[in-house]
Parts: sequence; structure tokens; C-alpha cells
Amino acid sequence: MTESTSPSAQAKAALDAVRDSQQSLLADYTPSVFIRLPIALSLSAILFGYGMTEHENQWALAMWVGAIGFVIFTALYVYSYRLQGIRIRFLPRSGSSGTLNIAVGLVFALLAFGSRLLRTELGVEFSPHICALAAGVLFFWLQARYPTGEVQVGDE
Repeated sequence: MTESTSPSAQAKAALDAVRDSQQSLLADYTPSVFIRLPIALSLSAILFGYGMTEHENQWALAMWVGAIGFVIFTALYVYSYRLQGIRIRFLPRSGSSGTLNIAVGLVFALLAFGSRLLRTELGVEFSPHICALAAGVLFFWLQARYPTGEVQVGDE
């Protein structure tokens, strides 16, 4: 670089280089199906148990087992990224990532409360099965498409 290049231009170029290297590392690394699948199944167990629970019955145990599994497998998921040198943040960095996270949260809340409402109020007995399956498939796909929860630069 020449001496006429300003320090702010050099800093911007350095930050761009770091972001590009992080994006290429994210594009190259996807966690194993053997980590993503148990997380999705744990989430499905939570939603299924919630949809089936009435007055503290055995389905509450499914929610507890699902929650414990979700925490354990999510910790393994984060650790697998940490081994690759990638730090997963729990709060989104960009507006598009925040919008994605809010939309996904609303969809999961709708699936959870909808499954219970459909079963208890409208008598659709298989609704927890379908909603839990939909939540698990959606979560599994989201982990494959947006593994860190961030919308990558090329996806915006």
C-alpha cells in the first residue's frame, strides 16, 4: 500500500478481509447431521409434549427430556463451532438476522400454541404430531441454511 492511503481506508480494508475470511469459513463448515438431528428432535419433543399435556401427565416428562436434550445438544453444537474458531452469538448482528429470528420465533410459538389449541378446544387429536414434525423439520432446515443464525452477506 502507498503512503497516500488513509488509515481509515486501511482499517476498512482490514475489516473487509476479516469479514470475507469469516464468511468463507462459515460457508465451508456445516455441523454434522448427528448434532443437528438430536437438536431438532428435542425441540419436537418439547412441542409434542406441550401439545399433549393435560394436568401434569406423562407428556410433561417428554417436555423435560426434550428441554434437557435441547440444552445438551445445543451446547455440543456451539462447541463444534468453537473448535472451528467461530463464535456463535445469541443476539443477531444485523437487522435481517434479527428479522429472521423474530419470524422463526413467532412460527414456533404459533406451532406450539396452535397444536394445543387444536387438540384441546377443537378436538383435532393428531395436531401435536403434525406441529411437532413441522417444527423439527423447520428447525433442522434452518440449522442447515443459517447454521449460526446469521444471514450471510450473500443471502441478503
